[in-house]
Amino acid sequence: MSFSVICLSLFAVATPAQAQAPNYSVTAHAITGGTPGGGADYVGPLMGETSAAAQHDPAGVTWAHYYTQILYSDAEAFAWTDLGSLTSRVAAVAERVDATSFPNAVSATTMNRFVDRFVVASDTLPKNTPVTLTFRAALTVDWQGSGLYDGSASCEVQIGAKTATPKWSQAWNKAPVVVDSSLVVVNTTVGATLWISGRLNTRAYASFMVPGPLYGGRTEVDATCETPLVDVTPGVHLVTESGFDYASLQ
Repeated sequence: MSFSVICLSLFAVATPAQAQAPNYSVTAHAITGGTPGGGADYVGPLMGETSAAAQHDPAGVTWAHYYTQILYSDAEAFAWTDLGSLTSRVAAVAERVDATSFPNAVSATTMNRFVDRFVVASDTLPKNTPVTLTFRAALTVDWQGSGLYDGSASCEVQIGAKTATPKWSQAWNKAPVVVDSSLVVVNTTVGATLWISGRLNTRAYASFMVPGPLYGGRTEVDATCETPLVDVTPGVHLVTESGFDYASLQ
């Protein structure tokens, strides 16, 4: 055996195997605007983590717009992300104290997202057997608003190539969009590897004035987007890379 072959063999033995990067992550963003102290908190994506949280909550403040226009505003944005379950809270307040000209609305927005991957497994069915997985894109919203308010929430759930996007919105001058959760039915096979992801976007706006004139608004929105596994072909279970059990969300 030549010296070069011996060196290559020793190098192959000594070199450690590369660890596989995790295929699951969580993200949380919270943003406030239109008020002194507004800003943002961006967290993630955190690879290999199962939870994340972001918040931005500047104190309510009375302030001068163009030196002489006195206003009060407040905003808060919170986003909590767990695998399979996304929760957020946004609130905005805009009030005239002594003003005749006005800035744009006070705003609060959030975005949170998770990504995971799983293998369709079975101890009784052979590989490539057709199976069906049924998830739910479950959006729930609790809200209140008065005056010049505008709030919305949207939930996007994707499993493989299948997607569901339930939405909700309420505003002082628009027809409401009633929340409606959706099923995500996935036809696949034993042994298949699929991605699963969920995303929740929420927003709250409160305006200082509209022609009329009408002054001031308040709105609060608490929203949750979950992705429970509600039904599977008998004999089938999912092996997730994160170790999370999506059937536990029912």
